[in-house]
Amino acid sequence: MKQYLFTGAAFVVLLSSCASLSKSQVEAVNQFAQTSKNFSAYPSKVVTSLADLNAKRSLYYINGLIDPEDLNYSNEEDDDLIDSLREQTVIQHVLEIDKVAAAKRKSYAASESVDISFKIIDKYIQALLLLSSDKHAAGLGDQAKNFGVSLESLITTYNAMPETKKVKTGIGGFIGSLVMAGGKQWIRAKQAAQIKKFIPEADEMVAIMTSNLLQFLKSGGIDSLILKEKFGIQDSYRKFLRYRKPVVQNERDYFEFTNDIDHIETLRAQTIAATENLRAAHGQLVVEIKEKKTLTEAIAAVQTLYEDVKEVRTTITALNTNTKN
Repeated sequence: MKQYLFTGAAFVVLLSSCASLSKSQVEAVNQFAQTSKNFSAYPSKVVTSLADLNAKRSLYYINGLIDPEDLNYSNEEDDDLIDSLREQTVIQHVLEIDKVAAAKRKSYAASESVDISFKIIDKYIQALLLLSSDKHAAGLGDQAKNFGVSLESLITTYNAMPETKKVKTGIGGFIGSLVMAGGKQWIRAKQAAQIKKFIPEADEMVAIMTSNLLQFLKSGGIDSLILKEKFGIQDSYRKFLRYRKPVVQNERDYFEFTNDIDHIETLRAQTIAATENLRAAHGQLVVEIKEKKTLTEAIAAVQTLYEDVKEVRTTITALNTNTKN
């Protein structure tokens, strides 16, 4: 059985008798936030990895479109005609490369609603880290105000988009209302009280944002991109071999392409599981905060999320290692 470990700030939470949450409940919130920070980078990594793979293997496809012999025209041909034909061939080659670069840039730009969903979750998790840790005691009021305004601004932008399930506004105000006043013990009690309000109020928002990410990750569009790359890897390399004699680096590239598509499929499945468990862990925190239950189930849910995130990071490391080679 894996030991339940989380690294992060030491929790010295001094709560007054009127505090809304216990020390262990604040710790559970911080563990959830520590585990979930930078989570927004994971779903987008599926698409960017596919875009990187498409760009690399497409260069082999392009180099398989032109026979080098096409540039060796007969000496009997008109010199001006030969130069013109060669120039057209070169221009077409460069245009094909430009198309690949443009496709990569387009793929990196996720749909607007998905992109802002990443940002909202990220800003929300940063807010939870601020509320549940004593590391930010200095300037806590200013930080809380800035986080609140930023989160509220993102939600307003999201709600203005067509065909999106709207999110209740005013959530950012919960953290924005945290001000520096009184002694340290009072500040900790105020943080605990804000957490008890903030997390339940934000739960619907978390549900909508994670639903957006899951719809994106499970979409037929992602299925099509993965299938396209599976076919494209073999097709591109076959075309390349028609006119080019491979060297060891070419063979190594092909091997890495096949590894990459396997890693991307794995990453997609892992990210779906992590997104579902982020939602479940947050929901469990809400239940136990509202009903003042023991934290056994919430801790188990966060531990599951922690293991999911660890697997996602391992797969991303494998993809990044291939990219650097």
